[in-house]
Amino acid sequence: MNKRSRKITYFSISLAFIVLLGSSYATLGNDSEINSEQNDYAKIAYDLFNSDPTNPTQILKYKYLSEVPQPVSDLPKLSVPVKTDVIDEVQDFWIIDSFLSFPYTYVQRSAKLLAIGANSYVYVLNSLISSNGIANAKAKAEDWRDEFETKIYPNDILFFGHPNGTLGDIDDDSHVTILISDLDGGVAGYFDPNNEGTGGTSNQREMVYVDYSTTYGVLAHEFQHLIHFNYDTDEFWWIDEGCAELAKYLNGYDIVNNLTVFARDYFAHNVDDSLLYWNYESIGGKDVRIDYGGAYLFIFYLAEKYGIDAVTFLVNETAGGAPSVENALANVGYTIEFNDLFLNWATALYVDDTSFGGGLYGFINLDIPMDSELISTVPTSEINKLNRFYGLYVAKLNSPPDYLMFEPTDPASTYLGMSFAVHDMNGWTVTKSIQNTDIVEFFNGTLVDEVYIITSLMTETTPIISAGNDQFGLGTTDYIDFTLLPGSPLTVDSLSYNYVSGNWNFSLYNVVILDENSTPITDSSGVDVYVQFQFDGSSTIYTILAMNYSVSLDWYITLSLQSFDEATYDVSIIASGSSQYGESHVDLINIDHILAVEEPSFTLNSESTGIYVRGNASYTQLDAWDSFSENVLVMILLYDSQGVTVDAFSMLYNPSTNDWESGLIDLSMYFGDHHIKISFRYAGRTVKSVDSDTFMIEGSPLPTTSLDFSFWMGIIIVCIGISIVTIKRRSK
Repeated sequence: MNKRSRKITYFSISLAFIVLLGSSYATLGNDSEINSEQNDYAKIAYDLFNSDPTNPTQILKYKYLSEVPQPVSDLPKLSVPVKTDVIDEVQDFWIIDSFLSFPYTYVQRSAKLLAIGANSYVYVLNSLISSNGIANAKAKAEDWRDEFETKIYPNDILFFGHPNGTLGDIDDDSHVTILISDLDGGVAGYFDPNNEGTGGTSNQREMVYVDYSTTYGVLAHEFQHLIHFNYDTDEFWWIDEGCAELAKYLNGYDIVNNLTVFARDYFAHNVDDSLLYWNYESIGGKDVRIDYGGAYLFIFYLAEKYGIDAVTFLVNETAGGAPSVENALANVGYTIEFNDLFLNWATALYVDDTSFGGGLYGFINLDIPMDSELISTVPTSEINKLNRFYGLYVAKLNSPPDYLMFEPTDPASTYLGMSFAVHDMNGWTVTKSIQNTDIVEFFNGTLVDEVYIITSLMTETTPIISAGNDQFGLGTTDYIDFTLLPGSPLTVDSLSYNYVSGNWNFSLYNVVILDENSTPITDSSGVDVYVQFQFDGSSTIYTILAMNYSVSLDWYITLSLQSFDEATYDVSIIASGSSQYGESHVDLINIDHILAVEEPSFTLNSESTGIYVRGNASYTQLDAWDSFSENVLVMILLYDSQGVTVDAFSMLYNPSTNDWESGLIDLSMYFGDHHIKISFRYAGRTVKSVDSDTFMIEGSPLPTTSLDFSFWMGIIIVCIGISIVTIKRRSK
């Protein structure tokens, strides 16, 4: 081989090596990200087994997610059915050998098909047929088939969706396999996501396992898990298990008076437990049973108040947790924040009266006695009342005074959600609020005979918790003190106010407040007067500001609302003294802010193949520039001479110049006249600049903007082929 031949050969091999090396680096980066997530899932599976080995379905879900090499939706499906419809056919199935040790070990055990339905195959392990007799085993299989076909299948798919979900049918056979087994470790049944893939221990079919001696409710529960996984592979436990418990109710299994044992005997007596966290803290898994009960009652409430479609959309939602609930309700036409939904549900658990408030504060189809703390005397000071994150503290007052003031200590690190349900001669009245500082609340009625005070640690807006390990445990805990004082009413007799949207100047004046004797309250009356701004349609209080008093203006306040968040606010006047208080609605006001984007400036490089861009914007909300500049998404939009967007580039904020800069943008792929705009996206709005001046790009665009892997493989093959031919020729 001469030097020229060797050069060609070396060049070809080197080129192939470089391309393959680049591909290897790309693959390595992706694998690193996948492995990190898979390791998190593996740890969850291990921790869950050590906490409660009797719930293999969730353990297997995280075990499976830790092992899949790609998104579950991308896993291959079989092209032909693997099942038959012949009675007495024997199949070997992969099954967990024992639930007493982890990692689980799969073994193959043979089972016989003893019953077939329109939607099901029912197999019984041969070992169970031997020990129980073929007649008993066949009767058992037929009973399970009949229950599944007539009740479980139609009821579960009505609420939760089809077992194929969005993942599709693994085996192109619509039947669900039910394998009646002998399960150890106290496990009554389970769903194994492993069967939704094509791995070596997969049975490659939609299937569930149930113990020979368990109840039909277990099948309804586990079938829901199968459906849910096929729509959302990483659902939060409290939603997944709440839906699975609802499946028991839908089919009339394992419930008394429409209540599960977990709801009646555990959650009803431990209402402080967080709805959003799955808790394995106590010995024997007591807290897990509490979690099952609370999750069931919440999903039950969701289904009863918002209908079947709300639950179906929830199963199909992949946002996770509280955002999934909000999205599901939006899909059926209800705009409600999760916080308000949570407080409505908590109130319904205690008031349980659907005759007012649009039926939101009670249940139609169940009645559950809930524990609460009885407070028999007022005034009172209560200390160290346990509040958990989205758990409940509930106090009940019998025959209290008609006018009461509730003043709690501020929560240490979050917000305090509150619901006050007052029953008097006119029925129930419910008021709710979410606050974090200087909290004072009032409630009253005429001949009040019953009051519930419900509090919970909450976030200001929708709670966000990750789907991994963060959803396990107790959540934030705080101990709240509060005082309850009786009083007499104060009324707002008259007022005046001015506000024009976009102007921001707000004036509230000539506010006349009267005591119970119709005497005007002045600044010497020992009463404080405030103006309260509450987000409209929400229980969250934005701010409370003190008002001033003068002889000429009575109670008044003048302020700019330019620093307020963009929103619609419900404005109220609140007056309170040591034993007097009152509240009066003023109006709804809307606050908008102006986002203005300047025309971009730019400079082309000397070859006219690259560009530097600079842009700026103004935002009229005071005290919000830091948040705006840190969180706004700024993009350069490149347009051709026809006004078509051909590319987009990001810009970064430069605090020293107080504008956004691009650095050099390579435009060598383009040629001809172009112009740009700058797009600013913030607070749900996108505002674009006017067009820049037109500029000429001197680049040399290629016929295509990218080369796929098949192109590079072609290059490699050609290079290697040339090398081989050259080597053979020279060797001759």
